[in-house]
Amino acid sequence: MATAKFSVVFPIIFLIMFALAEDCMGCQVMLGDCRKCGIRCSSYGRHAEAHCDYRYEGGACICDFPCNPPPNL
Repeated sequence: MATAKFSVVFPIIFLIMFALAEDCMGCQVMLGDCRKCGIRCSSYGRHAEAHCDYRYEGGACICDFPCNPPPNL
């Protein structure tokens, strides 16, 4: 009896986790070199965060920002 309850609850927990994780995902854009990275990234909104990735030559500006919600139909 316990395994029957577990087999139903376990998939439900994973479905809820994936549904919540998708809502928390953001968008990301690469804006070129790191000069004035914060200024260029600020055009994506006040919650945008600028990061410099130095794995590329001269560094690459990466901007993380919340994705726009889908329009209401």
